[in-house]
Amino acid sequence: MAGTYTIEDADPAACGEAIRTLWVDNLQGHTPQSAHAKLALGYVDNPAGAGSVLLLFADGEPVAKGVQGLHPRTFHHGDRRLRAAGLADFAVDAGHRSLGPALMLMRSGVQRAGERFDMTYGLPNAKAAPVCQRAGLKRIGAMRRHAKPLRSRALLTQRLPGWMAGVAAPLVDLALRTIDAVRAARLPMRLVFRDCDWDDPSLDALWARRDPQRLWSERSAEMLRWRFGDRSRGDWRIGVAADRDGHARGHVTWRLIDGFAEVGDFFTPTPERTTAPLLMAFTRAARHAGAASISLGFFGSPAVERELAKAGFRVRPQTAPVFVAPGGAAPESAEAWHLTAFDNDAD
Repeated sequence: MAGTYTIEDADPAACGEAIRTLWVDNLQGHTPQSAHAKLALGYVDNPAGAGSVLLLFADGEPVAKGVQGLHPRTFHHGDRRLRAAGLADFAVDAGHRSLGPALMLMRSGVQRAGERFDMTYGLPNAKAAPVCQRAGLKRIGAMRRHAKPLRSRALLTQRLPGWMAGVAAPLVDLALRTIDAVRAARLPMRLVFRDCDWDDPSLDALWARRDPQRLWSERSAEMLRWRFGDRSRGDWRIGVAADRDGHARGHVTWRLIDGFAEVGDFFTPTPERTTAPLLMAFTRAARHAGAASISLGFFGSPAVERELAKAGFRVRPQTAPVFVAPGGAAPESAEAWHLTAFDNDAD
């Protein structure tokens, strides 16, 4: 079946209508408006460079049947500045989803990315993961969801009669706050969280002090604003946590949806030591804002995962596999990585 298909490089701007149609028809949650914003932000006006798009055509048919994006990112590892391609926005029309054409499209994307970029990585959904593996990518781990409860009323209502939940919730919430106070007392520092703007100088100052031993996708103020600041991305906000001397120690990007605090990114220059204090400071701010729970995604060093546990986060069942192309600059050990939702360009 693969011989009946062809792959063509497409200009994201010139072929925008075909690309957007494939996304809207095949990627859950996309509308014409969101697809338009994704193409503009991710591929045309990306600060890391212009993106590339491959289109799949069935022989004899003028309309594209599949799309694979090579989404540019800039990574830093030590003193190396790496051009990275995120294999993102992979979609194939329902009538052409057999392994042959899907695998042909993915393999072409991996090949093109290897020719044009220093490293290639992907965070595919469950349907695309087997295709990534067949295309020669290596699974190096999974981004795991970590969650923390702050208020109990909604959960208790699911398990207890309403009147009983109303009586129990204040007591459980007091216990949650007390446990957090004990956690905070055991940490080496206490930080205070404040909201800030996307151009706050603390953001670039934090990024300049990053741990050179880790592989970081660039988190300058410009990149944070690009990833989260546009209203088409959602109602994101950012804040900085500072120590008692007023020195910024880390930042958190987040949004509040129906009482649920979703963390888009958390960053501290010394993540193996400061992640727990950073997220405890954010916990107090999220609780004050009315959040009933916090959720974040992370793939990387086990030392950082231990910091998450110190701050009261527990691993949940949801995971997203992390793939890299062998032979590139991407390390294959989780120890070097620090991936959050910031690095996932599927939304």
